[in-house]
Amino acid sequence: MTSRQLCSRLMKYIVPYWEVLALSLTGMMVMAATTPMIAALAVPMLDGALVNKDMESMQLVLLAVIVLFTARGAAGYISTYAINWLGSKLAVDLRAEMFNKLLALPACYYADQPGSNLVSRLTSDITQLVHAVVDAITVMVKDTFAVIGLLGWMLYLNWKLSVPALLMTSVILLIMRSFSKRLQGIEREARETVDSINQVVKEAIENHKVVRLYGGQRYETRRMGEEAGRVHSFTVRQAAVAAFSVPLVQLSTAIALAILLYLAARQASANEITVGGFVSVILAMLLLNAPLKRIAGVNVLWRRGLPAADSIFSLLDQETEPDAGTIAINRARGELQFEHVSFRHSPAISDQASLNADPALRDITLTIRPGEMVALVGLSERDKAALANLVPRFFHPTEGRVLLDGHDLASLTLNSLRANIALVSQETALFNDTVAANIAYGDMGRETESKITAAAQSAHAMEFIREMPQGLQTMVGERGIKFSGGQRLRIAVARALLRNSPVVILDETFETLDFKSAHHEQAAVEVLVQGRTTLVIAHRLSTVEKASRVVVLQKGRITEIGGHRELLAKNGTYARIVRTFV
Repeated sequence: MTSRQLCSRLMKYIVPYWEVLALSLTGMMVMAATTPMIAALAVPMLDGALVNKDMESMQLVLLAVIVLFTARGAAGYISTYAINWLGSKLAVDLRAEMFNKLLALPACYYADQPGSNLVSRLTSDITQLVHAVVDAITVMVKDTFAVIGLLGWMLYLNWKLSVPALLMTSVILLIMRSFSKRLQGIEREARETVDSINQVVKEAIENHKVVRLYGGQRYETRRMGEEAGRVHSFTVRQAAVAAFSVPLVQLSTAIALAILLYLAARQASANEITVGGFVSVILAMLLLNAPLKRIAGVNVLWRRGLPAADSIFSLLDQETEPDAGTIAINRARGELQFEHVSFRHSPAISDQASLNADPALRDITLTIRPGEMVALVGLSERDKAALANLVPRFFHPTEGRVLLDGHDLASLTLNSLRANIALVSQETALFNDTVAANIAYGDMGRETESKITAAAQSAHAMEFIREMPQGLQTMVGERGIKFSGGQRLRIAVARALLRNSPVVILDETFETLDFKSAHHEQAAVEVLVQGRTTLVIAHRLSTVEKASRVVVLQKGRITEIGGHRELLAKNGTYARIVRTFV
């Protein structure tokens, strides 16, 4: 993203607050206008008050100083407050739009994005961009106008002295910048070497058994010595450059000052300059230093904001989840049909391995009758999850189609489709809210406490909820940290029961099983599946045994289908898989 593109994108967020921006810019311009006035006051103060002993001039100058700095303080406060208010609103609006975009993105987008990366975009990236925008506006307005004003005053007051003064100042700044770049390069190399030392130490600690068994102490000591020597070398070079830069800059400044004093003395002998005029030029030149440095560094500051802008706007430019359906159904009967369905995960652009990977599903044809419980069994979690994710249209078939009550899922509106589906998993998504709010989540937020309690009772969750200090009003903690895996599952069952959807996707995740409350979990699941079309990603034999049919997936295909006992009798793939169940 170029600077022009970034400015164009940001303007639509700034325009609604143009009054605040105008107020801030006005304050900055007032501050910029008063900067050359500080240098200008040196003329009447020195020539009138000190040289000519004019006390009336002295009083006027002192009054002018008070008024000037009062105006600067007020203007500075207004401009700083307004620009930071604008930056904060910019951050709020960007975060709100990004969060709404995240809620509208398709499920496949999250599969390729680490959660920490997305959180970072909403926090640190926006903060970095806003700081860059606020600082860049401040520098480009206040400092630019201050520089123009100071240069104008110097040239107006005494261009013969100002021009050589500016030239010599430029030379000194170039010298300082050259040394600064050199020091930055050395510091960067030193940081890389320190990282190498950290790596050596980390490897030696983590692999200490190998180091001792294979006699690697001398080798590691030598590696550490080499890296430490490099750090020493960089430190000495950095000290040498810094030590040399100080006297060189001081010498250059002394030479420049000597030349200026010589030129000023010649002008004074010709009555072309006064003491106040000379001091005013020098003061203006000194006041130029800080804004010129900030202006010179604004490009670096702006470039730091560009990666953050790219990250933010690349997310905002993502296509939202497609919803081209036109049919809104009420309560479905629950018949699911998969007609020659194939599915391949969307690969990353640079992921050639994914491009060559086998499809997750191949030519799946399956009909699930209303109220039937079908268990998906297979060694590949990817295949089973892909088939289940097609039902709520988290994924879309690459080939074929999925139907609900004879309607192609693609023709249904997402809201009406998903209103008929409940998801239950032992990796249940719990929010840092009350137990009641987690059960009555989303569209069910207005349900009465009696209905919430009844759902929790049916899900065998009240037996542990009653033991909590505040019952249903107990906060669950971040990601439900206060609950075991089994308790989270029962809360998910309660949520599904309260929703009362005709289709249920049950994802049993083996890793989070809570064996102590297994009977409660099983009882809760049995209540949930009664009269509902249930698609189970199975890991437990007790669940598979209760399924109407078992579908065995192998390499994306249905290899076996039938009842539990029927498939065991065949002693095929299913029989081998059953031995892995708990």
